Amino acid sequence: MARTDFDMKSILDIPLWEKVQDQLAKVTGTAIICIDLKGNPVTKHSCRTEFCSVIRENPVSRKRCFRCDALAGLEAVRLERPYIYLCHCGIVDVAVPVMVGDRYLGAVMFGQVRLMNKDAEKAVRLVNEISSFQAEEEAARKDLLEMYERLPEMEYERIVEIADLINSIVQYTVDRAVKQRNREETYQWTLSLNKEQWSSEADIQELQAPVSQTPETAAAQLPVKPSSAIYPAVAFIRDHPRENVSMKEMADLCHLSPSYFSRLFNREIGESFVNYVNRQKIELAKEQLRGTNKSVAQIAGDVGYLNVSNFIAVFKRMEGVTPSIYRQHMFK
Repeated sequence: MARTDFDMKSILDIPLWEKVQDQLAKVTGTAIICIDLKGNPVTKHSCRTEFCSVIRENPVSRKRCFRCDALAGLEAVRLERPYIYLCHCGIVDVAVPVMVGDRYLGAVMFGQVRLMNKDAEKAVRLVNEISSFQAEEEAARKDLLEMYERLPEMEYERIVEIADLINSIVQYTVDRAVKQRNREETYQWTLSLNKEQWSSEADIQELQAPVSQTPETAAAQLPVKPSSAIYPAVAFIRDHPRENVSMKEMADLCHLSPSYFSRLFNREIGESFVNYVNRQKIELAKEQLRGTNKSVAQIAGDVGYLNVSNFIAVFKRMEGVTPSIYRQHMFK
């Protein structure tokens, strides 16, 4: 699935996220909601204040709330970080952008608090907002002012800390969702590829059987099943023994971080990535030493070694003898 197919609901497990959202709201003392890129809510409102509940019930001010959320999310994207701002009512809200690559999906909004040592500007904004209520609702205006005064106060530094925390959680959630999607796509791709290559169920069983460790078959068979996360890398190494592939390239192919790919490779293969790649190249070189009259330098180039001295050193370390001695022994 392409990046353009992602949306907030495909990134967030909504029922699970709402539980986390409720806990975050209680711990941080803020109200939290998730919106899409147009400002429309995609989750429930966790710990929404009484003041904002009344504001959002009014059709005029509700539109202003949605517009504030939408514009704040876009500003967070422009700044590439959480955006702390005063909403149309003069209270503090924060937009934490949810991005997949360079595509903006929506935002996690939190806040509904007042800054300590509030200034006159916020009071002016509140008066302007209350004016959206009808003149006959004087009692409602008075109640709204009292609700405003009951909003929790918070230091700016604390708001920044909460923004950093939620931003880290959002990035982790997005990263996990994208990697999971990529693994699923890779798995489906390998299955479709193998269905074309495998002629019968016996072929599948043969591939999944324990790998023989004889020199003739070590380079031809795969030591992992198609369901393995590192299968694409192992298959690529088998199919491209002459290429010099880096661990980062293979980690990217498997949609894994290099560090996790390295640990997983060691655990599933039983040796390091570098040793495994070298061993595949050496097995191919041994076949050429036994079956052709090519020079050692030619064979080194054929299996991807740019430096023949490096090839000889690796060959001797793995086989105990130099390529020339190996060839002489095989001919005898």
